[in-house]
Amino acid sequence: MIIEICCTSKISLSNAIKGGASRLELCENLLEDGLTPSTKFLSYALDHSTIPLHVLIRPRPGNFVYTLEEIKTTTKHIEMAKSMGAQGVVMGALNEDHTLPLSVLRDWVKIAHPLDMTFHRAFDQVSKPKESLKKIMDLGFNRVLTSGQQSTAIAGLGLLVELQNIAKDQMVIMPGGGINDQNCENFFKEGFKEIHLSAKGSDQMESGEPISDLKIIQKVVSSAKKFA
Repeated sequence: MIIEICCTSKISLSNAIKGGASRLELCENLLEDGLTPSTKFLSYALDHSTIPLHVLIRPRPGNFVYTLEEIKTTTKHIEMAKSMGAQGVVMGALNEDHTLPLSVLRDWVKIAHPLDMTFHRAFDQVSKPKESLKKIMDLGFNRVLTSGQQSTAIAGLGLLVELQNIAKDQMVIMPGGGINDQNCENFFKEGFKEIHLSAKGSDQMESGEPISDLKIIQKVVSSAKKFA
C-alpha cells in the first residue's frame, strides 16, 4: 500500500518520513493547489528524503491550458527535476475544450523517461474521462491522480472505481482530494493500492501554508497496514 504525502515545507517532509509515508510529492504553495518547487527546496528534499520523491510540475496557478511559453517553462521544470535526481514527475495539461493536448504530453513523456510519471489533477477537468484515461495510458503514464472529477475523492468514489476497472494492472488510479485518517479506509476497501493526501492538521507556516500532521500520517499508515 502506497501512501503519498504532498509536502511543501521542510517540517512536512520530515513528518511524512517519520510518519511512515511511502512516497513524497514535492511542491510549493499548496494554497494555490501546488506549484513546481524551487531548486533550493528540491535539493534539500533530495538530500534529506529516505523515500522516493516525485516533483509536481506546474508553472502557475489557475487552469491547465498553457501558452507556448508556459509549455516551454514546464519542459524546463521536467528537465530540472530529472537532472537533480527526482524519482518521478507529476504533470498534465489540457486544451481549451478540456481535451488532452496529446502532442505536448507525448513530448513531456519522452523528456521525463525513464522517470515515474503521474498525470495530475488536470484529469479532474478533462472531458470524457474514461476515453481520456485510455489515451493517458497509451502515452506511457504510470498513474493518474484524481478525485473522480468531484471536489473530494469521497464524492468521486464511484467514478474512481470505474476508472480503476478500466486501468486494471496497466496503470495506477491514485485517489486524492480531501483524503484523511477518517475516510482513507473507504479507498483501501475498494482495492486502491495508492492514495495521495496532504495530511494537513491545525498547524500552519507563517505564510498560512498547511503543515502535514505527523499523527494523521501515522493513523493513515496504520490503517493501510490492515489492508496490505
